[in-house]
Order: sequence, then structure tokens, then C-alpha cells
Amino acid sequence: MKTLTFCLGALRTNTYFCFDDAGACVVVDPGMDGEGIWNKLCEKGLKPSHILLTHGHFDHAQGVRYLAEKSGAKVCIHKEDAVMLQNPGFASATLYYRGDASLYPRCEADILLEEGSEIQVGTMHFKVLHTPGHTPGSVCFAEGNTLFCGDTVFAYGYGRYDLWGGDREALSRSLNRLSALEGDYKLCPGHGNTATLSRHREEIAAFSRQLT
Repeated sequence: MKTLTFCLGALRTNTYFCFDDAGACVVVDPGMDGEGIWNKLCEKGLKPSHILLTHGHFDHAQGVRYLAEKSGAKVCIHKEDAVMLQNPGFASATLYYRGDASLYPRCEADILLEEGSEIQVGTMHFKVLHTPGHTPGSVCFAEGNTLFCGDTVFAYGYGRYDLWGGDREALSRSLNRLSALEGDYKLCPGHGNTATLSRHREEIAAFSRQLT
């Protein structure tokens, strides 16, 4: 798997293009600039078959409808967060649109994910780890030794739990689960720099304890 990262929008959200040598492609978290993301894909000669969402917050999902309409890609989100694609309040979009939710580009999910779901695209194999706490349906996508972890954990912190559906105790359990994963992973978060599990394992475990 090859990966390109673009940091987009006012909240500097990471959008990831994942593709193989044959050109099979998925986009993880198409942030706040659907048209810009589509243009970048076209520049690279890529057309995604799937859009993978780590969760439903607007800064990760605002570009979904535009990208899905342009590419025909299937929208994949955990079943507990699917409502956020239709409800801008749940998606915290009113924070950005200053209360005018009518401007938010609503869309629908094509594939509802759950713990253990698998998405095969070309030679890439994405496995779903349900890691609730930031939102009810927050997930991480594991592909090989890469973990797309959304806003569950960052290089030096973890996601907030004070928005709709957030759960401090659930986030603690999710962080504990990630800290206990066997082997090493490259952590690709929703914001900020990448990290490695081997380097941050103890910090993540400490974050979990802070939340209990």
C-alpha cells in the first residue's frame, strides 16, 4: 500500500489516499474540501472505490457527498456513526456553520461497519477496530502495519469526548486496547503528525489511565 497525506481545512484534518500498484484506491476521511480532494485525486490519476470514515464529525466527513458523487465510491462508516452523515448537529457541523445546518452536505452510508468488518480493495485489506469514545462509532482501520486511527489517538494526545456521543470511559477502554495491540503500527491520526505504536505505547496506556 502507498499512502499520500493531505492536511486540509480550518481544523487541519488529515485526509489519506491509499492505493496499490494497480491503481486501486480508497480515501480515508475526506475532510472539509471535497472538490479539492477530487482535484488532487485526478492529478494523481486515482479514482477511489471506497471512502472510509474513522468517524462522522464534519471535519472528517464534509467532503464525502461531493467525492462520492464524483467518483461513485461507496461510503463506509460504523453503524453507530451513520446518523451523523444525516444530522449536522450530531456531526458538530453547527460549530462551523454558525448554526446554519442547512448548508451541511448530508449524505448516506453505503456500507455500515462494525467490529471486525473487512474491506478488500485491490491488494489492500482494511480491518475495522471499533474504538468508541470520541464518538459512538469511532473506528481504526488496520492495513498491514498501518493504523488509521482518526481522532481516537494522536501522536501526543487523544480525542475529545465532550461532543455528541462522546464517552470518557469508552475512550479509556479504546486507548487501553490500542496500547495492548501486539507488534508495531504506524499510527496515522486525524490531526497532526504520524507516530509509531512502539514509541507511544506507554503514553497511550497512560492516557487510558488518566480517563478512568
